[in-house]
Amino acid sequence: MIHVGFLLSGGPFDSERWRTAYELGRAALDAGHEVTYFHYLDGAYVPVSDQHLPDCSDASLYDEMPTEKFQDLIDDGATVFCCGLCVNARGIDAETDYPDGVEIGLLPDLADMLGEADRVISL
Repeated sequence: MIHVGFLLSGGPFDSERWRTAYELGRAALDAGHEVTYFHYLDGAYVPVSDQHLPDCSDASLYDEMPTEKFQDLIDDGATVFCCGLCVNARGIDAETDYPDGVEIGLLPDLADMLGEADRVISL
């Protein structure tokens, strides 16, 4: 078993980086590996609850929102941090805007992940 860390700095609707991070993390969890995410900068928006893109749902582009996907990862054992400074700077209320299991961290938590993970993927 290895520990895979993900640094996700892109927002949920400016690219598909979150989806790539999700799919890689899903595969790692399914293979029995430890997975940690650190959402940084606009990546702090990815796990925000109650996001909707109704115009895209018919095309299946966003048939499931990022928060649903990351909740699945948390439920299956992944650790998900969001940078507390990034959260505050973006006006996100961590207690009400994130689902259960999302942890608020700071840069020392990112440093821990970087030091402990066998592999780190930055998206």
